[in-house]
Amino acid sequence: MALNFSCPPLAPKSNKFASDVYDAWGYGGVAYLAVPPALTVAILAIFCEEVYYIMTKTNSKDLRNSLVWILSTYPAIMVLGTIAVFMPRSVVYLTFLYNMYVAFSTYKYYYLIIVFCGGTSSYVDKSRHKEVGLNVIPCCCLCCLPSIHNSPRVTVIAKWMIFQNVILTPFYGALATLLKSDFSLYSTTGVSPSVYISAFNSIATLMCMYGFNLIQRFAKTIEGMEEKHAIKGKTTCFQLIMITTGLQTVLFNILGSLDVFPCEKPFAFNSSRKAFNNYAVVLQTFFIALGARYYYRRRVDILRQHTLTDDLSIGSGEYPKTIEEASRTYTPGLTYNGTGEQVGETNIAADQLQSQTVTYKTRVPQQGYSNDSSQSDASCTSA
Repeated sequence: MALNFSCPPLAPKSNKFASDVYDAWGYGGVAYLAVPPALTVAILAIFCEEVYYIMTKTNSKDLRNSLVWILSTYPAIMVLGTIAVFMPRSVVYLTFLYNMYVAFSTYKYYYLIIVFCGGTSSYVDKSRHKEVGLNVIPCCCLCCLPSIHNSPRVTVIAKWMIFQNVILTPFYGALATLLKSDFSLYSTTGVSPSVYISAFNSIATLMCMYGFNLIQRFAKTIEGMEEKHAIKGKTTCFQLIMITTGLQTVLFNILGSLDVFPCEKPFAFNSSRKAFNNYAVVLQTFFIALGARYYYRRRVDILRQHTLTDDLSIGSGEYPKTIEEASRTYTPGLTYNGTGEQVGETNIAADQLQSQTVTYKTRVPQQGYSNDSSQSDASCTSA
């Protein structure tokens, strides 16, 4: 169905749009414009607390980077989406920006699971002993799909199903912004190009979700992984944000092509579907972010990785090593191992021999845990 010819192709400027909202809806318009900034401020405050907790509680660089990047996805979407609420002309461009952010965060989430498992090789070794069905979301109804064992090849395929979304999402977003600049994104006759772009982007999103669920299902076969790291909850939160920013766009584009959104003030412009979709994304992201805080800011996740980067204890039912601090007296010229024990000495002038007290941190196993490959995590300072 064709678009309404009376609707101008350009949305009004920000000051004119705010005036139109108030004139059309009165105090309801004030509430419409006030809700997104209020929710964004709340999410930014929550995010700052999450970053502070993660940065102070873990010394695992890989875990820290992955968690901070994933948790920053939600405030990034809300900040950009809130700007688009007040500036409807920019909604296509700002949507492009936060879709790029989400696309890169998908790869960070894959990397987070690998970190929990102790690396790609460890992930494959620990999850290859049990069969997993290929009928995962979004192919959960295809019961005819076989079950397979994990292998390096399967892991690489699932990884590329996730990574293709990182490549294609920015491509489709850039294409939409080019068509928007040329006033060709919304057609006045037939189906708009925006519908086709969002449809292809949705296919890429569904493939990414399939790869996610395959990685997650293999990870859950590792003993203790789900109980200690809540992989299912983490995956659900991230898939919800992918559906909100990706698949939901198709629905709004189809509704816009069917003239479901009337050409009336304050949304008397052709891209009103994008404005409605953006507002819905802001509201939905707020609630998803609350769930993400529960699953990603878990004390057991962060403190576990505070003690070691390769979590070899997962799958063996044992708890990892902890950090202890101690003070020892060292004499220059003597040789010490990682635990502070003297193992040798060298010839040195007598006037250079003087005691120095240092404080160091070393990883030692808890009772019941043994790991022959454990190494000391020394951090020495001379007194």
